[in-house]
Amino acid sequence: MTPDSASPEHALEKLEFREIQRRLSVHCQYSLAAARAMEIGPSGDRRIVRYLLDVTAEAVDLVVSFPQLTVGGARDIREFLDKAEKGGRLMPGELMLIADTMRAGRELRSFFLRLPDASSRFPNMLEFAESIENFSPLEADLTRSIGPRGDVLDGASPELGRIRKAVRVAHSRLMDRLNSFITGNRYGSALQENIITIRDGRYVIPVRSDARNVVKGIVHDTSSSGQTLFVEPFDVVEMNNRWREEQLAEQREVERILDMLSAKIGDNADGLHRMIEAIAAIDLAMAKARLAQSMEAVRPLLYEPPKGAGREDTPGHPTHYIRLVNARHPLLDQATVVPTSLEIGDRFRVLLITGPNTGGKTVALKTVGLLTLMAQTGLFLPADDGTTVSVFPSIFVDIGDEQSIAQSLSTFSSHIRNIIRMLRNVSSDSLVLLDEMGAGTDPQEGSALARAIITTLLRRKAMVIATTHYSEVKAYAYATRGVENASVEFDVQTLSPTYKLSIGVPGRSNALAIATRLGMPRDIVKEAETYLDPGADGAEDLIDDIRERRNEITRELERTKAAEEEARQLRRRAAQSLREAEDIRRAARQEAIAEVEAELAEARTALRESARHRNAAVAAPRSPVPAQTAANAIREAEEQVRLSERKTNRGSTRPQPVLQQPRALRKGDRVRVLSLDMEGDVLSVSPVDAEVQMGVMKSRQPLTNLERVGRRTTTDVQERSPISIPAQEVVPLELDLRGRRAEEIAPLVERYVHDAYLMGMPFVRIIHGKGTGALRQVVREELKGNPVVAKSEAAGPGEGGDGATVAHLRQN
Repeated sequence: MTPDSASPEHALEKLEFREIQRRLSVHCQYSLAAARAMEIGPSGDRRIVRYLLDVTAEAVDLVVSFPQLTVGGARDIREFLDKAEKGGRLMPGELMLIADTMRAGRELRSFFLRLPDASSRFPNMLEFAESIENFSPLEADLTRSIGPRGDVLDGASPELGRIRKAVRVAHSRLMDRLNSFITGNRYGSALQENIITIRDGRYVIPVRSDARNVVKGIVHDTSSSGQTLFVEPFDVVEMNNRWREEQLAEQREVERILDMLSAKIGDNADGLHRMIEAIAAIDLAMAKARLAQSMEAVRPLLYEPPKGAGREDTPGHPTHYIRLVNARHPLLDQATVVPTSLEIGDRFRVLLITGPNTGGKTVALKTVGLLTLMAQTGLFLPADDGTTVSVFPSIFVDIGDEQSIAQSLSTFSSHIRNIIRMLRNVSSDSLVLLDEMGAGTDPQEGSALARAIITTLLRRKAMVIATTHYSEVKAYAYATRGVENASVEFDVQTLSPTYKLSIGVPGRSNALAIATRLGMPRDIVKEAETYLDPGADGAEDLIDDIRERRNEITRELERTKAAEEEARQLRRRAAQSLREAEDIRRAARQEAIAEVEAELAEARTALRESARHRNAAVAAPRSPVPAQTAANAIREAEEQVRLSERKTNRGSTRPQPVLQQPRALRKGDRVRVLSLDMEGDVLSVSPVDAEVQMGVMKSRQPLTNLERVGRRTTTDVQERSPISIPAQEVVPLELDLRGRRAEEIAPLVERYVHDAYLMGMPFVRIIHGKGTGALRQVVREELKGNPVVAKSEAAGPGEGGDGATVAHLRQN
């Protein structure tokens, strides 16, 4: 029976979600998890969807960090648990599977509890593991009682061990007695063969029928020819009885042990059910992670409608938004599929896709629908970072040929019935996907009906993506607020679709061009052209002109991005050169200071020596050192000290206070930045600092670090490079990159770190989220090659952990 178009099952069937479930089940290692994979479905609750995506994100981290982790040994034991709960007896093989499952659960729980950071990295997976109860005593009972081959062991109970010993003794005595019959001379001639065999569970020997009276005993069977009788000699009847009695006692004890173990399983059935469900949940989450890896999928962002959404009159959707970035249909060959990028819900809420048949319209439609279902099931999406989806409580789909011979319905009639059922339930929280609206009937009436349906869905504020061929519908989209055109491109020269989706430009009809390329006689094509509406050709030419203009804008945008990247590289090299020059200048200054300080120390030593001679001369007038000579030495030493101190002051990094200058700094003054030994122009002045332009670098410096050298001249202005890198007035301590695309990250990080360095900040924190780690890798690669970064490391547990990176900046 075909599901009703208004039912959730209809959307799952038409969008081929069942195949996604099947592929997910293939990645499950636990049979119960595989069964659950075929049962799960999308949720319409945003909180549940966020939780499901969180679990999948943890599983991705788990699979990447611990690829050897498995749930090996776990079995689907639900049938055995139900049997035990009802008082049934479990067989040894069934008990062995239960013991294996207990062992798998215990090892899985132990793995998570041993992880030191499990509560921060895997909180939801840890919750699954903690729900697995401790069944160690019961597991020990099963392991002690049931062997690896599914047999009850002697150690299952002392009584069983005693009985089995008695069975072996009785059997040994019986065999000894029977061997004496077949090896002795007394009955050798009466035996058909010297063997011992079993009939009806009792040991017998084969006796020739003509020697029946030689061996007295009980005949249990005869051969098919009647020549051999299988006789149990009277001498071993009692021994056979004893052996059989011990066997029956063994069987009763084994049954008692199985009943006892089955009762224990039944008493713990609830906990065991919770255990296998927890194992299945962990394995299913890991299967989602493995599926994401196979599709190169990323975690989608969940759109959060702003507060108060739904009250304003907007052409976009008041509460829902979808943005796909290079999304690939997961059921197509990922190596050849052309990515689809689209955005809906911001400026418009109805998207009409036009283009030729086999051009990819339906694929684009199905990609949106299927990826939405996958995200609402907690699955990652085969797309690029930045992909954003909404959570829709209801999704309505009308795709494909719905013709029903049994119900005598044409394709058009079936489509209309589906749409009628949809319209009874569509609301502002619905996603509606319509393929070939109004097709299968008169084009004029079909296009009018399509426009009326879109108008109705617009009033109900549903989000709609539809495909159509009608030119009137394209014009309707241009003229209607909240509706936008899109098209899939087609290469007329090669007669092949490009599958590239363009938003804002409707597709043109290529029927006559295709017919010409396929060899349709030119006179027929010309005749067809005479029947066309004269205004239609102008509209198609206008569409081509719009498309060409868009392509030119796209090419210009790509050139701009390339120029921005080149400028960023130049800024990086300039910063590197500045740092190297600063290191050289600092080393030279330190060397000069050390040399001057050595001279100063030498001068002071000479001064002290002269003072000693002078004092000696005063104390002893008859000293051989003349007083005049001592005075001259003192004056020379003092002069040397003064010269050395002046040199030291010139080489010192201590700035001279600006307050000692003839007048206060003003905008336009030429100053020297003492700490950098560079000149620049004052752009603005505050009571405590000034903004200074030094070549391509702009920096705010304290007044005490500036020395006025003059006024900026016109020549200075003309010679200065027009490129500047303005430093922010206040640089925040954190930069949040979540939601950004990978290609946007590098320039943002480079600019932010550069501004923080110029402000003298010791460190900054860059938030990139955990996800698949793509943004984290780009951020850390950018920091690794940045000359102003001394080192970078992951943030602490309370500061974001692996979701953020701390960059320590070099200090002047």
